[in-house]
Amino acid sequence: MAKSLSLTNFNVFVIALLMGFGGASYLDSVAAEDTMTRTLSVSGRGEVKAKPDMATINIGVTTSEKTAAAALEKNTASMQGIFEAMDALGIPDTDIQTSGFSVNPRYARYNDRETPPDIVGYEVRNTVTVAIKNLDDLGGALDRFITIGANQINGIQFGFADPQSLQGAAKKAAIEDAKRNAELYAGAAGVKVGQVMSIRDGSAPMPRPMMERAMAFDQAASVPIAPGEQTVSAQVSVVYTIE
Repeated sequence: MAKSLSLTNFNVFVIALLMGFGGASYLDSVAAEDTMTRTLSVSGRGEVKAKPDMATINIGVTTSEKTAAAALEKNTASMQGIFEAMDALGIPDTDIQTSGFSVNPRYARYNDRETPPDIVGYEVRNTVTVAIKNLDDLGGALDRFITIGANQINGIQFGFADPQSLQGAAKKAAIEDAKRNAELYAGAAGVKVGQVMSIRDGSAPMPRPMMERAMAFDQAASVPIAPGEQTVSAQVSVVYTIE
């Protein structure tokens, strides 16, 4: 009986000795492995399709005359007419912004490279960017601007007055897609999906489709507009615990 007790005391002594020389770290690492959280990382994608409800257009007037003053006067008259048309259409000043203005000489070109070009006139360009909040007014607005004197349309961008609501819906769909993927993988592995540990948003900025070609007009014509449908997408990465 005394021999058995002595062996027990020896075991206690050895454990204490190990604890004193770093045995605690070893026991802690074993405990950490036993309690380590198992996780499952998945991604999800969501899409929302909607018809654009607004457009941003860049329109302008280019005029050429023999003198800079004459070209500027002619250009100013046309631009004033365009601004008056915008006011008549109910477009607020906050939706109108000057995007470019320039006055440049025009040169006569000669086949003889040694002869310097002569200035034969001046060209004035003035462009504005306008937001049209009602697409039903877009075709009529373009007709009116062209009739008044706009001879440059540098692009039309279609978009949404409230893009955040569409992006939110797409992100919600992405989260739901990630949950479905997690349950699929977990079921195949014979485990259960637990709580969400982290969510990372991988969505790219919402695209803005536009007409890339600049268009020049000599006279007013019916302007058909087809905004089509735009897709708003979202991408998320979700980490779940597994049970």
